[in-house]
Amino acid sequence: MSPHHFRKPCLECGVLMRNPSRCDDCAALYARTTDHQRDKGKRSLYKGNYRVRAKQIRDTAEQCWLCGQGAIPGDPWQADHVTPDDPDSLLAPAHRSCNIRRALELRNKSKDGRN
Repeated sequence: MSPHHFRKPCLECGVLMRNPSRCDDCAALYARTTDHQRDKGKRSLYKGNYRVRAKQIRDTAEQCWLCGQGAIPGDPWQADHVTPDDPDSLLAPAHRSCNIRRALELRNKSKDGRN
């Protein structure tokens, strides 16, 4: 018998269901809560003229500062903070995939206690 046939309790309310972790109501509430928290945290980094600077970086990007490649179809430019978590840091063009990879590597290093 497939494991998908077993009912599991919702992580939030305990209702038995076949979804992976949360019932529909709790999943919607969880998504709204985490989206709000994530947006609130990011908003504090993007003050002042960040949007203007970021748009200028994206519009003039020719080479990713992380991988050295030019434009890649389907992988849009982002304005990456050269110094992570520093809102006043220089911004440099990066492919979205490179920026995400770097963020994950930095997060993993901090979880491991490495700097």
